[in-house]
Amino acid sequence: MRLYKITLIILVIMLVGIQQTPTYYVINYVAIPAFLLTLSGFIYQFTHKSIFGYLAIAGFVVFLPIGVLGVLSIRDAMDEQSKLKFIRKLKNG
Repeated sequence: MRLYKITLIILVIMLVGIQQTPTYYVINYVAIPAFLLTLSGFIYQFTHKSIFGYLAIAGFVVFLPIGVLGVLSIRDAMDEQSKLKFIRKLKNG
């Protein structure tokens, strides 16, 4: 999940840069809600509920190509969680 945090830092820097340029204020109507969706990745880290992972992925899609890093990071975490559930199921069954 380190890649996830690095991607969030890059996005914050990008959003701050957009805030400094008045010509691009319209982008904020899409970028800020999408960034808020990406923060649901933190909730996913604690709950391991897939819905939060998918919400984070949806937010990262808006920020292509930088968002690809975040999508890959969240997807890796979700795959790892699926593998753990499968292994537990094999051990119990």
